[in-house]
Amino acid sequence: MTLGLDETVEILRPRDRDEQLRTGNIVAADRSWFFTLYFDATGTELLACSGVKNERPSRRDGQKLQL
Repeated sequence: MTLGLDETVEILRPRDRDEQLRTGNIVAADRSWFFTLYFDATGTELLACSGVKNERPSRRDGQKLQL
């Protein structure tokens, strides 16, 4: 499951391609979610955020991350 990806693309798309962005990551303590934060070049304004749920693999499927 993915949250906020469409909105993140829409927010970041119109920005100048030469404009620098800063990113940050948050991983849930149980590793069930992984979030990416997108900030302006100075790191003072949060522009967008998207998250991916880490689906636990079954033993027979091996290691798999659902995006």
